[in-house]
Amino acid sequence: MPITVHAYTSIPNEDIRNQLERLYDTSPEFSDGQDAMKQLEQDLTQYTLLYTAEFNSRIIGALWSTGQDEERILQNIVIHPANRGRGVAERLVAEVCRMEEAKQVHKFIAGCGAIYRCLVHLGKLPTAPLIPE
Repeated sequence: MPITVHAYTSIPNEDIRNQLERLYDTSPEFSDGQDAMKQLEQDLTQYTLLYTAEFNSRIIGALWSTGQDEERILQNIVIHPANRGRGVAERLVAEVCRMEEAKQVHKFIAGCGAIYRCLVHLGKLPTAPLIPE
């Protein structure tokens, strides 16, 4: 499943807003899509970018990248239920990292377990030894 990834500094139109609201209705991170959109619109004014994964011009995934300088927190990832288990999350995280690294970002912090697993698999997080030295 080929996806395209887009970065937004604001919600460009009502169609995208509605797609995101419906998508975040499926996320356990928020009480509902309206709550997610309120938080997103507030965060977009404070060093946050919205990244979307799109397939056939429909948003099937999203995550937020927050931070300044060389560090970003990747958080609030959501993938449409019909597209879960197809590698969309990892492809979205990989493309976000590539796009952020092009802007000289060198450190990523996972905002949840799903993003952590993606970042580890992509080799973007240092691995700690299992036994302390």
